[in-house]
Amino acid sequence: MTAVIIPKPLSSQLQRARRFCLILGGIYILLVALGTTPFAQGQLLFMHNLKLPFFAQYDMPEKYDLAPFKTHNVRIRTTDNETLGAWFTFADPFYAAHKAHLFAPPSNLSSLSSLSSSSSSTDDLIRAALRAHPTILFLHGTTGTRVVRIRVQHYQAFATRLRANVLAPDYRGFADSTGTPSEAGLTLDTRAAWDWLRARGASPESVLVVGNSLGTGVAVQFASALEEFGRTEAEEAVRERPRGVVLLSPFSKLETLLDTYYILGLVPLFAPLRTFPYLANFVKKLMINRFDSLAKIVGLKVPLLIVHAEDDLDIPVSHAQMLFDAFLEKHLPPFPEITAEMMKEGNGLGASPTPTVEVPESFATLSQERTMRRRELVSVREMERVGRVEVFSKDRPEGEVVFLRSWWGAHDVGLVEGVQDYMAEMFNMG
Repeated sequence: MTAVIIPKPLSSQLQRARRFCLILGGIYILLVALGTTPFAQGQLLFMHNLKLPFFAQYDMPEKYDLAPFKTHNVRIRTTDNETLGAWFTFADPFYAAHKAHLFAPPSNLSSLSSLSSSSSSTDDLIRAALRAHPTILFLHGTTGTRVVRIRVQHYQAFATRLRANVLAPDYRGFADSTGTPSEAGLTLDTRAAWDWLRARGASPESVLVVGNSLGTGVAVQFASALEEFGRTEAEEAVRERPRGVVLLSPFSKLETLLDTYYILGLVPLFAPLRTFPYLANFVKKLMINRFDSLAKIVGLKVPLLIVHAEDDLDIPVSHAQMLFDAFLEKHLPPFPEITAEMMKEGNGLGASPTPTVEVPESFATLSQERTMRRRELVSVREMERVGRVEVFSKDRPEGEVVFLRSWWGAHDVGLVEGVQDYMAEMFNMG
């Protein structure tokens, strides 16, 4: 006798679906609630306890595809007594020219005639490399360590195509570095790495600061801190400014990133909270680390390159556009402030025949004026098979601000060789 399968009532299936959605909603609310605590915020933002790859051998860079003795494991001390692990990679030309010395036992280095009498250790070779070639201070993103393969590929590309030394520190709490990460702490870490280079003879103008993802927020905070130092005449006389700053896949500020971030490029992180704007604003007010690059970037007095890929699924390219446009804003006709009264009455926007507040005749006309003025301020050109380049230089004797909008490269746009070539051209490297 054939068994007859009777489908479950639709109401039962709907109840299960409803229960499943309630469970997901409960988990989401729990995660949001946890995200308001300082500890959880630090874990979610930095993910520094994911020390990928696990059991890394930091004193053996060769295990991670780097040439023998080309990269050295160094320790850097911060002003608040944390110790950072870092890798220093020699520029390819220096490595090729001094390979014999690098392979020689330390006790034999002092007898090598091709080096000066002071070059009797690895540290002396590092000093010589800093004098001979520009150096990139590379600030990595969240999660992982300096051993992660994608980061190693950056060191290799910069050393080869840009012919630059690379110092890649792991922030406090990351890898084998001591301490716990924070916005202020990462700025101190970058300053310590900068001072380490300066103490070994690197001139400020020979150091290019390159930040990737989270590292872009760190780079802007650090460069801004250098600018803050020169407020008095005495400080201005000893002001230190890097060769330039490069932001690879940047975000404008952390609050905006929360609104635009998609988990795995698919699920909008803050979308459920948009239904409750007061709750979303409350969560944002409780944020400890903000990394507000948008508020500080215009104050940087160095050549600046902003690079972002159209196919970046982690951070939308609109963030880079906002950072670039911040330099233009003071040169454009301002939009009027939209008040509550204007929103209620319409006031010239078509909702009320008798406006009570004076505003421009038409926002469309004002937008056209801003667009025309922007075309006068920004030169645009296509970089064939790479992307579009926008350049702004008005009232900037210290150098251009450039936005390279790459057609591809995803979140690791710094590995696109066309981008590397532009970096070499703009900052006279390679």
